[in-house]
Amino acid sequence: MTTSCGRFTMCGVSVLVWWCLVGSAVAHESSATSQSSSLNQSTSVQQHSEIAWDAVEWTERRYKIEALGFKARDETGNSWVGSDEVMIRTDDAKGWTVSSQIGGIDSGDTHHFDPVKSCVVPVRPGIVVLGKTSVCDDGGEAAPLSFGVEFWEKDWFGGFGRNFCSPGSPGAGMHAGPYCANDNAGDDFIGRASIDLSIQDLDAALPNIGDEFIETVVLEQCDSGSRCDATYGSDYSFTYRITRLRDVQAGLRPLLENGMRMIGTYSELEAIAAGLRSLHAPSPRQIEPGMGK
Repeated sequence: MTTSCGRFTMCGVSVLVWWCLVGSAVAHESSATSQSSSLNQSTSVQQHSEIAWDAVEWTERRYKIEALGFKARDETGNSWVGSDEVMIRTDDAKGWTVSSQIGGIDSGDTHHFDPVKSCVVPVRPGIVVLGKTSVCDDGGEAAPLSFGVEFWEKDWFGGFGRNFCSPGSPGAGMHAGPYCANDNAGDDFIGRASIDLSIQDLDAALPNIGDEFIETVVLEQCDSGSRCDATYGSDYSFTYRITRLRDVQAGLRPLLENGMRMIGTYSELEAIAAGLRSLHAPSPRQIEPGMGK
């Protein structure tokens, strides 16, 4: 899962920029009117293009998200026939991670990750394995935050023609797993969850630097309401931790340049407008009672 807001990093500051633009536009127009009443539309456009983008700065809160573990509330199939062989994939705005195969999972079992090696957001660029080499970037990530997680049961029975999936290499500044959680050769879909964390959510849960918040979500057993591959209704939950890191002084110019590259425009205003259009309401998630702290 990658939300449109997650794909476009400017959406978190779009409203601030809009306010700055309005103030700048009014100031320019007032100044232009006092100097001359003969200014035409082209002059007005020129005035707007001289907005001091580099001067727009603010203090930004930063966070990281790490996987802590999962629980098989009910394994796939009949509990008395074998165990689950689980593989996990996470997705965020800058790529995806995948775990190694975690075997011997029965109903009621809990698996724990080393959080230092289980970063979900923001993962350092390169090839990473969740639980082994997925390390968070020291600078953290600004709100809003979003990520998705999928669980697959590796079905090795009749696994003829494995490795139908080729993950490819991540691009510059991106991250990816070395193999696929679902190799398209008979693996069973266990469940998924989409996590959207708004600025308001994070401010309320993590008011101070160093604060941590732990949440457990119950996975949806169907993918987008259409795919329910696990035969006898598996039931899994996933636990993650959000940590508030040190604040940073952020500037608008790098966000604008990145947004302009992403949408292929030379106009700062078009990049800001695209960020505003990408805003959306957070997706609801099923939280296990009593797990947040």
